[in-house]
Amino acid sequence: MGRNFIEKRIVSAGVKLCERRIEMKGTPIGAEDLRDIEVKTFSPVLQVFYIVVGLAFAVFGIWVHTQTRSTVHSFLPVLFGVANCAFALHGRPRKVRDMEEELDLMDLTAEITQKFVARMDAKRGNAAP
Repeated sequence: MGRNFIEKRIVSAGVKLCERRIEMKGTPIGAEDLRDIEVKTFSPVLQVFYIVVGLAFAVFGIWVHTQTRSTVHSFLPVLFGVANCAFALHGRPRKVRDMEEELDLMDLTAEITQKFVARMDAKRGNAAP
């Protein structure tokens, strides 16, 4: 479990949710809370690719502007490049609810619980003299 990047991001967001709930004096976590978690669905490789392509378009637009001194011709490539970089950094977040068919929520819940308990045990071990 947790082999691909989406599952890893869901598990880390679930552990953070558990920690926030503990800080809120132990508010219970339900199935809807897990389904409402929002994670980025772009892989890091795809994000880097989009950023590189966006920067290439922006640099091309700036080069066109220096060669032609025409903002009309250079504005669209620069705008497209900046938008591409922003889209990559945003990472196309989706709720877990929208990906339920592709994910095994029971295994993810078990993994979230296991990692959260391990993290809490580690904190207790460091805090105990």
